[in-house]
Amino acid sequence: MGEENLHKGHRERMRKRFLTEGGEGFADHELLEMLLFSAVPRGDTNTLAHRMIREFGSLNMLLESDAVEISRRCGVKESTAILICLQMELMRRYKQAQWKNLVAIDSVQKAGAYAVDLLGDYHYERFYVLCLDSQRRVIHCSLISEGTVSEALVHPRMVVEAALKYRAASVILMHNHPGGCNKPSFADVELTTRLRKVLQEIDIEVADHIIVAENKFFSFLSHDYLK
Repeated sequence: MGEENLHKGHRERMRKRFLTEGGEGFADHELLEMLLFSAVPRGDTNTLAHRMIREFGSLNMLLESDAVEISRRCGVKESTAILICLQMELMRRYKQAQWKNLVAIDSVQKAGAYAVDLLGDYHYERFYVLCLDSQRRVIHCSLISEGTVSEALVHPRMVVEAALKYRAASVILMHNHPGGCNKPSFADVELTTRLRKVLQEIDIEVADHIIVAENKFFSFLSHDYLK
């Protein structure tokens, strides 16, 4: 009983500290510890938080991981693993919601910022098509494929289907390089050329192709790769 009261008192102190100071002064393991309060109603979540971060190498890597993998590697319930994964998905949706009031993606800087918000936290490759109207306003952002840490398979048919479905006047292609280099590969250039030709046949412009690596981006348009 004494140990249970100790943990209860610790949790209350943590909550009061968060209410008073906000979250900025908390270490990564402390924020995770507080999140785990909801999934682990009793016991020491501090030790568990340390162990989970240590298992994945960082808080960011933990949040980006699959729920099944978290459950298996950390020995926690599936509901606990899902709670952790929900945090990253909520953050992504928050970032995307911030772009809804944007008038238009009418510059390389805006396109790059959008792509970094969308892809900067992923540790495996994903490919998106950003569908724009005639004034370059965002209609929809379509996930076309997701793959491994080094590649994602992209079928031109899926890109065309997304552009037609949302009646795009133009599109911006976006994908990430989890390895940290944002320069295009030969395959990236070849794919972009192929997609431009296919979409030109149905009067849809490829306005740019943005490659993201962490918080950096490469624009095909600004480097004259779309000529």
